[in-house]
Amino acid sequence: MPHHQSQSTVGLSSNEYMAGEDLSLARSVDDRAQTDKPVTRMTDAAAPSVTVVMANFNGERWIGEAIQSVQRQSLEDWELIVADDASTDASVEIVRAFADNDSRIKLLTASFNAGPSTVRNRALECARGHWITFLDSDDVLAEGRLESLLQRAESYGAGIVADDLFIVDEEGSLTGHSLLGLESFKSFDAVSLIKAPRLAYLKPMINAELLAGLRYEERLRSGEDFDILLRLLAKHDARIIVYPAMGYRYRRRGGSLSSDKSADRQTLRGMLDANARFRASHTLSASLADACARRHRSLKASLHWVDVTEAIREKRFVTAVRHVIDHPGVLSCVMQFFNKRLSLLISRSKRRARTFGL
Repeated sequence: MPHHQSQSTVGLSSNEYMAGEDLSLARSVDDRAQTDKPVTRMTDAAAPSVTVVMANFNGERWIGEAIQSVQRQSLEDWELIVADDASTDASVEIVRAFADNDSRIKLLTASFNAGPSTVRNRALECARGHWITFLDSDDVLAEGRLESLLQRAESYGAGIVADDLFIVDEEGSLTGHSLLGLESFKSFDAVSLIKAPRLAYLKPMINAELLAGLRYEERLRSGEDFDILLRLLAKHDARIIVYPAMGYRYRRRGGSLSSDKSADRQTLRGMLDANARFRASHTLSASLADACARRHRSLKASLHWVDVTEAIREKRFVTAVRHVIDHPGVLSCVMQFFNKRLSLLISRSKRRARTFGL
């Protein structure tokens, strides 16, 4: 595990304000797949301790590094299932080269693009591990992560365990930022998840028995991790135990705010529909029902915020003001937007001051 060092928490998505979050909680193919000889560490009939599920779409730039981070784990009793979503780059060939040399790696291909939820579900159907965890094709695991999480889960009798994320840049360099900035282990339930949706960025290790009958919602192409984690916690009245160690390195890729407002609307409507399905299909405690109702209001406000930002972008300022007047709930999005901008300006000013020794 990486040693602890001073770090700050950081937002991972330009649209995180949409969920009304409470953050007070605490190379060539051959080069990338080269091995000295084929690796076989368990028989085909043996059930591995851990299944690592990796969804992939056009991940040729980093997928080799992601796979190698699994191969370097101190725990050797694992299987890696790479579920490809009809990639058009060389990533399938890269994975196949690894699989040819390591029987623990399985490749699932697809003839058409169906989205991350669908391919993850295909992988889950094939998973044989007693525990299941997930790795994105552009991220990496620190050495020893699987063994450490497994030991903690077994020591504390926990069914769902995770560690904090360490944010790295596109080149894999540490940024000094983590997702949560925990100083000690914490546990979170379904209400906590709704209050702080960024918890869904975590990559927990889950007892496979808890996932029986649970699959990703294939109608969702965004927010699917939040949705399945919420249903998992609610179904078993469970808590996810999160440790401050940072064994998962999340690659924060460059990009600007989305200009595709149609896609933003579709994403938010999908989240609203998922929230409605959850409320209708579960017997909710008073606190969970209240949290879901607040999430509904927050998502609706975010939907109107998309209209406001689109009107501003198109210089239809009167229309933007009317949206705010007609939907007062959008003011919370406005405040979060300006608070984030202010925090960014302050952070830049501090860095500039340090640079010039001020």
